[in-house]
Amino acid sequence: MVKMALLIGVSQYGAGFNQLPAAAKDVAAMQRVWQHPDMGDFDEVIPLIDPEPQEMGIAIENLFGDRNRDDLLLLYFSGHGVKDESGTLYLATRATRKNERGGLIRSTAIAARFVQEIMSYSRARRQAVILDCCFSGAFAEGLLAKDDSSVDIRTQLGGEGRVILTSSTSTQYSFAQEGSDLSIYTRFLVEGIETGAADLDEDEVISADELHEYASIRVQKASPAMKPEIYTVKEGYKIILAKVPIGNPNLKYRKEVERYVYRGKISPVGRRILNAKRDSLGLPREEATVIEAEVLKPYREYKKKVHEYEQALREAIEHEYPLSDYIRGELQDLQKVLGLRDEDIAPIEMRILTQIDSVFAFLDSDSSPTQLARVALDAQLGKLTSELDYEEKKEEKKGVDYTRLQEFLAAGEWQKADRETEAVMLKVSGREQEGWLTESDMEMFPCQDLRTIDELWVKYSKGRFGFSVQKRIWMEIENSIQDDKVDIWKYFGDKVGWRVNDYWVGYRNLRFSLDAPEGHLPGWVFVSGFVAGGFFGGGLFYRVEACDEIAV
Repeated sequence: MVKMALLIGVSQYGAGFNQLPAAAKDVAAMQRVWQHPDMGDFDEVIPLIDPEPQEMGIAIENLFGDRNRDDLLLLYFSGHGVKDESGTLYLATRATRKNERGGLIRSTAIAARFVQEIMSYSRARRQAVILDCCFSGAFAEGLLAKDDSSVDIRTQLGGEGRVILTSSTSTQYSFAQEGSDLSIYTRFLVEGIETGAADLDEDEVISADELHEYASIRVQKASPAMKPEIYTVKEGYKIILAKVPIGNPNLKYRKEVERYVYRGKISPVGRRILNAKRDSLGLPREEATVIEAEVLKPYREYKKKVHEYEQALREAIEHEYPLSDYIRGELQDLQKVLGLRDEDIAPIEMRILTQIDSVFAFLDSDSSPTQLARVALDAQLGKLTSELDYEEKKEEKKGVDYTRLQEFLAAGEWQKADRETEAVMLKVSGREQEGWLTESDMEMFPCQDLRTIDELWVKYSKGRFGFSVQKRIWMEIENSIQDDKVDIWKYFGDKVGWRVNDYWVGYRNLRFSLDAPEGHLPGWVFVSGFVAGGFFGGGLFYRVEACDEIAV
């Protein structure tokens, strides 16, 4: 039995096609896992970068020709998929061209049916094809699209003893993220093999269907509109593609992390469980942190895309309101290239547009609708700066002196410390004149300053007070109930003693002593939330969580 793989990547294209720099890197990553003795363990792995049509056709023919029945043959392709006028799929080469009418010059590409013919003549009973490709018509700034629609791969590459894995349904909209090393789909295929996480049934080998399921789940967390597909004939889905090192502690910990991640977060209880698992496996904290970051990465990518859409919507509203059909069309295009579904953007639009409508209902003004929309965005949401872009910048403390806060806390003068917390946070945010913070200010508060304030509160209250304590309580409530943020805020108020018998107690009735409920202080933020016109406690606590991740 021989295991052979041909890995084709086409990055360089002529006129009419955008370049795909990730394709060559895709091949290098695939070569790494397939030829590794503890992973793919293939006897021969042949990389082929930017081939001419004849060179590519001969390589495919050599892969499948003159083989034995028990051989395992794998063909991988990363590049542009192109359709002719009849909808037939072609794999583009560096020489692929279009005619004056924009139609494909067929002789410059490799037809899928040619691959099917070669495969059907092969005596090898185990044949696997992995296609990370698409048509070049769907792309936007920051994303390079690699296919579009309606190519029936099942009929064009189907056959006995075969398994075909594709990056999306009918190869539609498979994306390579600009600035990223690998295409999204290939990245998760490699991750599943390298980490062993694709061994879903824990039998120490990775079958084609397991690899597909793992990559599919991870892809859809990062880009929900992408839907990888698997097409098999007979037992093709059970072809063993890779193996997993026995007793790998990193893999065991990774599976535990995936188990305790819910909605892109690790709950406080889950954190305690994972810490115990990490210690029992003897994993260094640094390795555990890297594993957690890998598991959470698709969720963060998805969150970044949602943030990008929200920012675009707000900018569009500030430019004109109501939105014209043209602007709505542009927003739909952005949604498509970000890989977001209607259900991903519906909550954003509902929240923002409902807030604007509420301002219209209460403001009696001669201002234009666009001006009123700007007022609504400024008053209720603050000027938006992407939290994720902000986090990517290296932060420095704002030069605020925390000596007085430390002195008040050390002396147990909790109310003075609370007021000093207010003063320093306003100074850090540059909002001393306004006297309150917007939700946006909270969500982007500098991490180093936030940590300094929190650490002082936690230290001198012996772990009873502080933003991190409040965050833990908030997250426990959020993870246990499915209500909206206002109701969660009420439950939180009950828990920390800011509400008694369904009534908010008010700042003057807060308890400035260690006898107060856990998380009772700092309390000035509680009052500022009402002054600012919204319940942004969650925004602050999410910022605390994000800063924890940055620190890691």
